Amino acid sequence: TLDIILLICFVPALVHGIMKGFVEQLISLASIFIGAWLAYRFAEPLSVWLTQFINVEPRILGVASFAIIVIISIFLLALLGKLLAKTLSLASLGFVDKLLGVVFALLKAALIIGLLIFVFDTFNTKWNIVNPEVLDGSVIYGALHRAAMKVFPYLQNLLNL
Repeated sequence: TLDIILLICFVPALVHGIMKGFVEQLISLASIFIGAWLAYRFAEPLSVWLTQFINVEPRILGVASFAIIVIISIFLLALLGKLLAKTLSLASLGFVDKLLGVVFALLKAALIIGLLIFVFDTFNTKWNIVNPEVLDGSVIYGALHRAAMKVFPYLQNLLNL
């Protein structure tokens, strides 16, 4: 039954992958990093420029500038993603985009669920929340836990409570 519960957790990722496609998802993920980098780089100059027009505490203006840059970056890159997805669709590559989108979404979900399993397992070892026999009987739980340990090896030291 644990395997069924874990498989159900992948259904939203599957639907999201079909709906968004690979290009939109990849650009969406990249836009977060790009937006954060641009905000880190340009929030201070923007807040200095905005002080000419807005009389607000500099710290608040700095945070607002950071948020403005992140939001605008994510919005513009999302538009780019939609444009690229439409272009792929017009070039009869829409099916490939959707198929790769499903694969990408499932991999993202596996990483997130694996990370949650890794954290849960750390607490479960200490406090025995779920019987270890139940967890050992699950094929998917073990596979995701092993994958998380390989992808996030630094968590072992971090979570040594």
